[in-house]
Amino acid sequence: MGDIISYVYEFGGFTFTEKPFCEIDGLVFSHLSYFIFDGIVPRIDENMPAIMLCDVAQRMDWHHFISVKWELEKNRELFYKVAFSRRYRNTKANFLVEEMNADEGVQFCAVTFLLGNGDTFLSFRGTDDALIGWKEDFYMAYRTPVGAQLRSTEYVHQVAKLLARKRNLRFYLGGHSKGGNLAMYAAMTCEESVKHRIGKIYNMDGPGFRPDFMQTLDYDGVKDKLLKIVPDESFVGMLMEQKEDYELIKSTEIGVQQHICFSWCVEGDHFERSEVSQPKRKELYDRINNWIFALGVEQVGDFIESLFKLIEITEAKTLTDLKNVKGGEFARRLHTIMQEYSAMNEETKRVFWEIGGFMIEVLAKDRQERMGRWKTFDKIRQRIEH
Repeated sequence: MGDIISYVYEFGGFTFTEKPFCEIDGLVFSHLSYFIFDGIVPRIDENMPAIMLCDVAQRMDWHHFISVKWELEKNRELFYKVAFSRRYRNTKANFLVEEMNADEGVQFCAVTFLLGNGDTFLSFRGTDDALIGWKEDFYMAYRTPVGAQLRSTEYVHQVAKLLARKRNLRFYLGGHSKGGNLAMYAAMTCEESVKHRIGKIYNMDGPGFRPDFMQTLDYDGVKDKLLKIVPDESFVGMLMEQKEDYELIKSTEIGVQQHICFSWCVEGDHFERSEVSQPKRKELYDRINNWIFALGVEQVGDFIESLFKLIEITEAKTLTDLKNVKGGEFARRLHTIMQEYSAMNEETKRVFWEIGGFMIEVLAKDRQERMGRWKTFDKIRQRIEH
């Protein structure tokens, strides 16, 4: 059983001509948008030549190289192996867009990879460490389309126009987490002249859409091109997901930790499919989704604004900042936080505690599963030793 890194080691010696593009390549390029390319990859408005991935690797600041804070060593290894492999070494990066607008609550990043075989992959970044991006994710539950979704469609049109001279060009669209949602949205809303050039859409454990909003999108026009990958205990990928067109895969992790793609099990050139026919926690996730859909727009909006007012009191700008708030600092701000909470209306307070209850239930199931695995492991150890 391997992972995304072992795939690159095994198949990195084959070009895309020798071994066609596959779903693991879709994950590779979806994940690469998390890396920090600012000042290295040309921006979309600069009209500059694309840059080879090996040159990107040599210019990257390896002390501050990625927008997420998990699996840093594995991320370094993955990028180095990709950048200097025969399979990806002719790939170039271009048309970088990075936008962070706190006033409008928008976090958007996308980059285009020009594959050595002439195809193009448009990669949309998921939610990273910035709290602005997480606030925008919450907005998806009630205020759609959000700014990043609108920008994703605009980005596809911009790239298609810039590459218009390449008549037979095939586009791949993809992203992990929110990036997968953006890839889907862009594919469903782009112009028909662009849509017919899309070869595949890779939604890597991205959340879905509200049912009423989904009815306004051209899902039927792209569903045959969509591959949505969901780990079998996924939480993020099942949020607001009403369709069953996803592929369930195995992960070495449990619950919410399955969202980290380094835990996804790979066999050769494909993900290892799960034996279960539906997510293991589908009943819980269905309850969460039905509760979200039953809330009124005003209820959800009031909750989101109140929640992030509480967070702003801590002066945190990122999840890392929030986790690192020291006890003394939090205590000094606790009075202000309690005042803000007291000012909430009763309905918002109810929503606040119900969401908290759902999250505790999710995490409790994670703990229960881990304990179950540990007990099984301990029984095996005892049998071997005795």
